[in-house]
This record gives sequence, C-alpha cells and structure tokens, in this order.
Amino acid sequence: MSARRGYKLTAFAAVLLFVGIVAAGAPASLHLALSKAEPAVDSTITTAPSAISLFFTQAPQEGATAIRLVDSREQEVPLAEPKPDASDAKVIRAALTAPLPSGAYQVVWRTVASDGHVVRGDFRFTYRPDS
Repeated sequence: MSARRGYKLTAFAAVLLFVGIVAAGAPASLHLALSKAEPAVDSTITTAPSAISLFFTQAPQEGATAIRLVDSREQEVPLAEPKPDASDAKVIRAALTAPLPSGAYQVVWRTVASDGHVVRGDFRFTYRPDS
C-alpha cells in the first residue's frame, strides 16, 4: 500500500469517526430541555419576582406545563396558571399572586414536549430583599 493511499484511508476514517460522534449527540439536542429560568437557577435575588419564567429549548405542548413554588417550610406559594409568552411559545410564565416573603424557594416544574415526552425538573433560588 502506498503512503498516499494510507493517508487517504486514515483521513476517511477520521471523517467517519467525526460524523459518528456528531450524529450520536444530535438526538439529545432534539429533546425539550430547560435552557434558562427567571429567577435564575441557584441564584440569590434582591428584588421580588413578579413571575416564575421557564425558558425551554422548544415549545412545550400547549397547556401541559405545571409550575409549583415551594418555600423552605414546604408550603406551596400560590401561582397563577402557567401561560406561554405572547411572543415566544418556548417561554412559560406563572405569575405570583401574592407578595413573596424573604426566604429560600424551590421551583418544581413538569411539561410535555411536542413528541409526547414528559420532562420535569426543579431548581432553587433565594429571595433576600435589600435592607
């Protein structure tokens, strides 16, 4: 085998390996996932939020998102029904219906992707108003 042919085979094998790695990672990026939240995940905020906002990588099924806000005593904080943002269906918001006391909170969410997969998660934030 010539050196030139060996080089071509090595280059071809490298391209195939690269394509295989990229293709293997592609399906995971096609699933709905939480990309951002407001308040931010694991943040400490000094201004009370008016809503819990979840930013997804794709739009969930309409009406299929549930958001719960739980305080450090495991008491649920009332929220309005979650609704998609008028300008971006990938953003779901649930407005707070009462003032939020200072403290630590957990956001627990569940939604359904357009392909029918149930996706869920949770995160924490702390509200510590300026004194």
